[in-house]
Amino acid sequence: MILEQLQTIHSFGYGPESTVTPDDIAAKEKELGFPLPEALRELYLTFHPDDPLFSGEMHLIPLSLLQTCRRTCWSYTILTLLPFCRGEKYGYAFEVSRHIKKIPCPQGRSADDPEIFGLFVAPETAKEKKDLNGYMVPCNKARLSQWLVEWLSYEQTRAQPSIVAVNKDKVPHYSDLQKMIPHHFYEIPKEELAKAQYNFVTRYTEEPSRLLYGTILYAPTGYIGAQTDEELEALMKQLGFRYTWVKSQTGHPIYNAAPPEPPKERELLSITPVLEFLRAFAGITRTGAKEESIQRAEARLEAPLPLPMEEFYRCLPSSFYHSYNTIRPLSTLRKAKDGKLNFLEENQAVYHWAAELNSPFLYRRSNDGVGEWVPFGIIDGFLAAEFLWALACDEDLDLNLWEVPDFEPDMLKPGGKLASHLFPIANITEQIAAGNTRRLYQAANGQAVGLYDSLEQTFWFVTKDEAVEDQLDKELFPR
Repeated sequence: MILEQLQTIHSFGYGPESTVTPDDIAAKEKELGFPLPEALRELYLTFHPDDPLFSGEMHLIPLSLLQTCRRTCWSYTILTLLPFCRGEKYGYAFEVSRHIKKIPCPQGRSADDPEIFGLFVAPETAKEKKDLNGYMVPCNKARLSQWLVEWLSYEQTRAQPSIVAVNKDKVPHYSDLQKMIPHHFYEIPKEELAKAQYNFVTRYTEEPSRLLYGTILYAPTGYIGAQTDEELEALMKQLGFRYTWVKSQTGHPIYNAAPPEPPKERELLSITPVLEFLRAFAGITRTGAKEESIQRAEARLEAPLPLPMEEFYRCLPSSFYHSYNTIRPLSTLRKAKDGKLNFLEENQAVYHWAAELNSPFLYRRSNDGVGEWVPFGIIDGFLAAEFLWALACDEDLDLNLWEVPDFEPDMLKPGGKLASHLFPIANITEQIAAGNTRRLYQAANGQAVGLYDSLEQTFWFVTKDEAVEDQLDKELFPR
């Protein structure tokens, strides 16, 4: 079924040939009481049990350790599942059988190429026991054969000794990369394109160099792996992309993608002056949440909202709740058992952000079923920056949003190219930037707003008309 693709993926690794035999698989099938899907049998016949793919943070489950589990679906249906890939708590499985409660369980049988589910393989709460996701694994539905080829080739890319990363949204002529690394590990047949989608996009080339490319479909970062730094240096020089090193064998500086250091606790500041400046800048006259809506939310939560959050909802009209990221209306805010208020979802559902009552901290969690809330900033500065982003990405306002080309953080230091053109907003944007990864500025006598993202190391300008943009461009980048 996928044996040829698996052998190609295996050839890019360092693991020995598999020692699993058809007899081993037959014995396991007898123990389980049902035959394994063909794709899974081919997997175990290709990859050795000591291959790194069986021991990573998210790893394949060795043949000898396969065992079924049960989950309740729709409160009355019992599903028997076979997990085949897992991390510490979360994993992936396919359905073996299902039956109605109180009716004897039928003999297990797996489909030839079953759809897979994401689930908590080590659930700790009742909610985790009920969690069964067949729609995002991690992005879309998938059948076992396709998912195995995509995931294995993505993991093999990340396992190469030399790796660079590129931001897919920020490199011009990104399609050139597909021409340089043209071969798909898995191609959806044309007759299935209407009903099948990718979760990972993975490619490879064997001439003149053996290169791998892998990315999660909706993630902003793509990875290119090779056997040597020199192969990647030659490719990236030819492409002309901005990139960072993730693994290097010759001493290239390695990009640290870890989240920023946890912020230090400080008092929250009112961000109303900044929000009112941004409203006036964008020409917004509509109001946000009414006072009674805020009071109802606080009564339901049995505590006042953090001041910046209250101001954020009061100043931002609801029509901007879906401009880019998804902001939850006040009426849907609920305090979770851990005390978090999950109020914002990133536009590609990669991250969630939450506040906490009686706390200045902002928290972020990856939307992969295994992530935990991590302190990520202070809520006043975060919400001020998010307010600008909601306005800048709204199509009806027709604001101009543009990224400063070839930006370097040194441009913001005294004497830097941008420093003399940037000023604080309402004299507080410097203070509310403390503990946050984003900082707001004003420029061009208030006709432009700047946004610096230290995590992405990018700088954006938002302007109301092209004349201001042209003037800034001439002043900053004289030709």
